[in-house]
Amino acid sequence: MSKYLPVLFALIGGVLLGVSGMFLFKGQLVRSALLENPEIIAEAIEQLNQNEARERLASAGDSIGQPFANAIAGNPQGDVTVVKFTDYNCGYCRGSVAEVNKLLEADSNIRIVYREMPILAESSELAARWALAAAKQGKYMDFHQAMFAEGSPSEDSIRTVAQKVGLDLEAAEAFAASDAVTRELQNNVSRMRQLGFNGTPTFIIGDQLMEGLHQAVDLQAAVDEARNNG
Repeated sequence: MSKYLPVLFALIGGVLLGVSGMFLFKGQLVRSALLENPEIIAEAIEQLNQNEARERLASAGDSIGQPFANAIAGNPQGDVTVVKFTDYNCGYCRGSVAEVNKLLEADSNIRIVYREMPILAESSELAARWALAAAKQGKYMDFHQAMFAEGSPSEDSIRTVAQKVGLDLEAAEAFAASDAVTRELQNNVSRMRQLGFNGTPTFIIGDQLMEGLHQAVDLQAAVDEARNNG
């Protein structure tokens, strides 16, 4: 038996060397592919981020799609819910208003839930509070559209918009300062942290989390996917 040991060890060594060589060869192929197509890395990272976002959305529960008061647009019975986080000092949010309007015009079976996310300035929070007061009075979209059309919010411009859309100013001011509004804003910050985004606008459509300004066609594609997935 001992005289065959050198042969046996040689065979095992050859196999191991062949296996390691195979992995080395495959590693070289992978490296060459990545160098020639670096976008693969970005695509892989994007896919990983989306997978993580889906897991976080699944753990967030259904409350994220339940509107505060009447901060809602579109079809209240729509088969797809779009959740939008927004800030009145955000230029991209302002730009997204037209895209969301196009989406609503093109698809009458969408329900949009707005979540106020005042993270950019003190005036963002004041505008958000008044927007929720407008929602309480059933005039959220009137205030929302008019406030973005007005430009950057200030105490004067917020009151001007509130008066323009016909709010009961005394009632609105009282509700804007209420604990209910404070809790809603705090909850939205908690949702932002839980879901792992840090800017506006951010859209949640089905199991997709879409950050930044998106064209109506991209939003519609996400809506269609959510609809097809049931």
